[in-house]
Amino acid sequence: MRSASKHIAWLCLFLTLGSVYAFAAHHHSNLSDEAQCTICVVAHSASPIAASALPTSFLVLILFIVLAGPLSAKQRLVSFALTVRPPPEV
Repeated sequence: MRSASKHIAWLCLFLTLGSVYAFAAHHHSNLSDEAQCTICVVAHSASPIAASALPTSFLVLILFIVLAGPLSAKQRLVSFALTVRPPPEV
């Protein structure tokens, strides 16, 4: 199964690279052929620009009053020890 998925991945890679080369290397002998070529029409068309409305912003004053006492170093280390994940078991 792994070998089949590897072959499919290589096939997709080669198809992608082949289409990139064909897109970059194709040319037309006259302008009428270029006007009918879908690749050239899409490459020269303008992409639409999405309109975005920025929200109006205003300043909000926020006051914090801290009435808690000072924390000891042990309390800080305990909270840190709870957030560290141990290594996975093998």
